[in-house]
Amino acid sequence: MENRRQKDNLDIGQTRRVKVYRMVEEGKWDDHGTGHITVDYIERSEDFGLFVYAEEDNEILLLHRISPDDIYRKQEDTIISWRDPECSTELALSFQESAGCSYIWDQICNEQRN
Repeated sequence: MENRRQKDNLDIGQTRRVKVYRMVEEGKWDDHGTGHITVDYIERSEDFGLFVYAEEDNEILLLHRISPDDIYRKQEDTIISWRDPECSTELALSFQESAGCSYIWDQICNEQRN
Protein backbone atom coordinates (compact mmCIF):
# COMPACT_ATOMS: atom_id res chain seq x y z
CA MET A 1 0.00 0.00 0.00
CA GLU A 2 2.79 2.45 0.92
CA ASN A 3 4.56 1.84 -2.42
CA ARG A 4 1.35 2.60 -4.31
CA ARG A 5 0.89 5.85 -2.37
CA GLN A 6 4.49 6.87 -3.16
CA LYS A 7 3.93 6.04 -6.83
CA ASP A 8 0.69 8.08 -6.86
CA ASN A 9 2.50 11.06 -5.32
CA LEU A 10 5.28 10.72 -7.90
CA ASP A 11 2.72 10.58 -10.72
CA ILE A 12 0.97 13.71 -9.41
CA GLY A 13 4.34 15.44 -9.08
CA GLN A 14 5.30 14.60 -12.65
CA THR A 15 1.95 15.68 -14.12
CA ARG A 16 2.07 19.01 -12.30
CA ARG A 17 5.71 19.78 -13.11
CA VAL A 18 6.01 23.17 -14.84
CA LYS A 19 8.46 25.72 -16.10
CA VAL A 20 7.60 29.35 -15.33
CA TYR A 21 8.28 31.97 -18.00
CA ARG A 22 7.96 35.77 -17.95
CA MET A 23 8.11 37.94 -21.04
CA VAL A 24 10.98 40.39 -20.59
CA GLU A 25 10.64 42.16 -23.92
CA GLU A 26 8.39 41.73 -26.92
CA GLY A 27 8.69 38.11 -28.01
CA LYS A 28 11.50 37.18 -25.57
CA TRP A 29 10.67 34.83 -22.69
CA ASP A 30 12.83 34.47 -19.58
CA ASP A 31 12.92 31.08 -17.81
CA HIS A 32 12.18 31.62 -14.11
CA GLY A 33 12.67 28.02 -13.06
CA THR A 34 11.06 24.60 -12.80
CA GLY A 35 8.72 23.52 -10.05
CA HIS A 36 5.43 21.92 -9.10
CA ILE A 37 2.12 23.73 -9.32
CA THR A 38 -0.91 23.62 -7.09
CA VAL A 39 -4.10 25.64 -6.69
CA ASP A 40 -4.58 26.78 -3.12
CA TYR A 41 -6.27 29.38 -0.92
CA ILE A 42 -4.46 32.72 -0.49
CA GLU A 43 -5.20 33.74 3.08
CA ARG A 44 -4.79 37.51 2.84
CA SER A 45 -6.87 37.94 -0.31
CA GLU A 46 -9.50 35.28 0.44
CA ASP A 47 -9.12 34.07 -3.15
CA PHE A 48 -7.58 31.03 -4.78
CA GLY A 49 -4.27 31.22 -6.54
CA LEU A 50 -1.67 29.35 -8.53
CA PHE A 51 1.38 28.43 -6.46
CA VAL A 52 4.54 27.11 -8.11
CA TYR A 53 7.13 25.72 -5.71
CA ALA A 54 10.73 25.37 -6.93
CA GLU A 55 11.92 21.84 -7.54
CA GLU A 56 15.29 22.48 -5.88
CA ASP A 57 14.49 24.28 -2.62
CA ASN A 58 10.66 24.44 -2.41
CA GLU A 59 10.74 28.27 -2.54
CA ILE A 60 7.77 29.97 -4.21
CA LEU A 61 8.56 30.67 -7.88
CA LEU A 62 5.12 32.04 -8.63
CA LEU A 63 2.09 33.11 -6.64
CA HIS A 64 -0.75 34.36 -8.84
CA ARG A 65 -4.30 35.15 -7.71
CA ILE A 66 -6.73 33.52 -10.15
CA SER A 67 -8.54 36.32 -11.92
CA PRO A 68 -12.30 36.21 -12.59
CA ASP A 69 -11.54 37.94 -15.91
CA ASP A 70 -10.98 36.04 -19.14
CA ILE A 71 -7.19 36.55 -19.25
CA TYR A 72 -6.00 32.93 -19.56
CA ARG A 73 -5.16 31.10 -22.77
CA LYS A 74 -4.47 27.41 -23.20
CA GLN A 75 -2.02 26.79 -26.02
CA GLU A 76 -1.64 23.32 -27.47
CA ASP A 77 -1.86 20.73 -24.69
CA THR A 78 0.89 21.87 -22.33
CA ILE A 79 0.94 25.69 -22.05
CA ILE A 80 -1.20 28.16 -20.12
CA SER A 81 -0.41 31.85 -20.60
CA TRP A 82 -1.86 35.18 -19.48
CA ARG A 83 -1.15 38.85 -18.97
CA ASP A 84 -1.13 39.48 -15.24
CA PRO A 85 -3.06 42.74 -14.69
CA GLU A 86 -1.54 43.22 -11.21
CA CYS A 87 2.05 43.40 -12.46
CA SER A 88 1.47 44.11 -16.19
CA THR A 89 3.56 41.09 -17.13
CA GLU A 90 3.01 38.33 -19.64
CA LEU A 91 3.38 34.92 -17.93
CA ALA A 92 3.39 31.34 -19.18
CA LEU A 93 3.42 27.92 -17.60
CA SER A 94 4.84 25.08 -19.67
CA PHE A 95 3.76 21.70 -18.29
CA GLN A 96 5.77 18.51 -18.59
CA GLU A 97 2.56 16.50 -19.04
CA SER A 98 -0.67 17.45 -20.81
CA ALA A 99 -2.69 15.87 -17.96
CA GLY A 100 -1.24 18.40 -15.51
CA CYS A 101 -2.04 21.27 -17.85
CA SER A 102 -5.63 20.06 -18.27
CA TYR A 103 -6.05 19.65 -14.51
CA ILE A 104 -4.84 23.19 -13.72
CA TRP A 105 -6.86 24.63 -16.63
CA ASP A 106 -10.00 22.99 -15.20
CA GLN A 107 -9.18 24.39 -11.74
CA ILE A 108 -8.83 27.91 -13.19
CA CYS A 109 -12.14 27.59 -15.08
CA ASN A 110 -13.93 26.23 -11.99
CA GLU A 111 -12.64 29.08 -9.85
CA GLN A 112 -13.76 31.66 -12.44
CA ARG A 113 -17.30 30.21 -12.38
CA ASN A 114 -17.54 30.60 -8.58
